[in-house]
Amino acid sequence: GDDGEWDATEALSRDGGSGAVTALAYHRQRHFREGDLAEIARRGFNSVRLPFGYWIVTGPTHGDPYVGPSIELIDAAVEWAARHGLQVLLDLHGNPGGETEEKVCGRAKPDWSWEDWRRDEALEVIALLADRYKEYDHVTGLQVCNEPSRSCPPSELLAHYIEAVATVREAGMPPERVSVVCPCYFLEEDRRDFLKEWREACAAGELDGAVLDMHPYFFTPWSNEVTRGLVSDQAREEAESWDLLPACVVGEFSAAFHTYQGEPCCDRSAEGRELLNDFLRVQQDAYSQHATHGHFYWTWSDGAVGWSRQAAYLDAPDAVPEEDEDEE
Repeated sequence: GDDGEWDATEALSRDGGSGAVTALAYHRQRHFREGDLAEIARRGFNSVRLPFGYWIVTGPTHGDPYVGPSIELIDAAVEWAARHGLQVLLDLHGNPGGETEEKVCGRAKPDWSWEDWRRDEALEVIALLADRYKEYDHVTGLQVCNEPSRSCPPSELLAHYIEAVATVREAGMPPERVSVVCPCYFLEEDRRDFLKEWREACAAGELDGAVLDMHPYFFTPWSNEVTRGLVSDQAREEAESWDLLPACVVGEFSAAFHTYQGEPCCDRSAEGRELLNDFLRVQQDAYSQHATHGHFYWTWSDGAVGWSRQAAYLDAPDAVPEEDEDEE
């Protein structure tokens, strides 16, 4: 099954151990290149969000089967971005022990619990990143995790964020230049509780230069237009709710959505392309107005409809604002 990079490396290693190293080295060298960043810059975007797992920075620990380290790939991307005038948001997308039970952190683990997240080790990785890239003026953000599990206690997650912010500052990345990006992935009551505590911590000076990360997605039945209304209206309403926050960034969004019939829009025809571009423009306009730190498309290159910002069907002449942001 496809349970993330953990699953892939275990499967590739079954040929005696060399398969995973060879296959991943080949993939990583070709997955993105300087030409991608050059194209992103040519198309008017000003930033990239660079996701990676902790094992890319330090190598795998605690017997995890990942292949690493490969931090030279981050070094290369940072250098390429500088050459093409792009800012960089470093995104620690997979934490030690995982920050969720979902495969977005590298491994799907249904029995994952909050205590499995090796948070002290995560702070060490964050410190290494902050120290390594603190002299690069175009590295303007460091994200401490991605989509943490909704089973995390809100107060415990906030405590980790406070420690992460302090770690970044102590390593030499100042708040006036580098934002520390902290995801808010809770729903309903937990979301309200977390945001209340977040605002209090900001007022107390415990989150200097910290920015909340929002992921407004509308591609599954939870955003079905039959029960929730037009996805464009849903996106606008979500964006307007951010006005109550001190600061936020849209770390991920896409043009993918479910149609009024409750089916995903997978139409590459002229009509389907128009629907995707209309929804893209609505989101870009709403997020530009209400997200203080911009917005990043997920992702740059993908074969699924609505998920590739590079794709030709999202090339309508007015679909790319001059000052927009993108994702690598």
